[in-house]
Amino acid sequence: MAGVIGAVVVLGAGVAIGLSVSGGSSPSEAKPAPTVPTPAPSTTASPTSPPGKYSMRAISNACDLIDPKPLAKWSSTPKPPVHREAPPDGGYGGGLTCTLGYTSTSTTDGTTTNEAGISLEVEFASADEPPAFDKWNTGPRQGWTTGTTNGLGTRNYWRAGAVTEPGPGASYIVGVQDSNVSAEIQVAVHRAKGEAPLKMDDLSAIGQTQIRAVLDRLKKA
Repeated sequence: MAGVIGAVVVLGAGVAIGLSVSGGSSPSEAKPAPTVPTPAPSTTASPTSPPGKYSMRAISNACDLIDPKPLAKWSSTPKPPVHREAPPDGGYGGGLTCTLGYTSTSTTDGTTTNEAGISLEVEFASADEPPAFDKWNTGPRQGWTTGTTNGLGTRNYWRAGAVTEPGPGASYIVGVQDSNVSAEIQVAVHRAKGEAPLKMDDLSAIGQTQIRAVLDRLKKA
């Protein structure tokens, strides 16, 4: 079984989540064939995912890993949560995603919708595959600031970007790789035209706190 799992929050609070998992079908009923030699059992072992100090075994709902309450300072009406859990299978290490969002009506014009969202993506190491961290850490983007955080996992990155038109918007992304897990948190907020600018420190504090909590929850007992 193989899996590909992804989540993203973007400015304007548009949200997209993708999950693609393929599996085998049930074998057909066997028929006797006494004249056909039975092939020897394969001596090639099935691939197994690399060991490590993190596991999704105790997680039945990916959204249990993150706390959306800090988003309520910008918008108070929750959207239905969206989450996916792809368990490990053979060489595939497993993966988790969750996206949570809030909306509210702007106080500047009484019609525009304000939005705030947070998403989580987790990928466990798979056999003969590079860490998902390597795919996510795409380097500098035009108009975004980037950096790293001391003491967070083995490797990490953060990216931050903001817009002012048509209304204030900001997005903060933090990713980490440690042992057998890669995890990324994205926080995005979009406000109506005329509302106060967003403080990136507010978004970064949420992202940094949440990513550390995710690693703590995924550690094996």
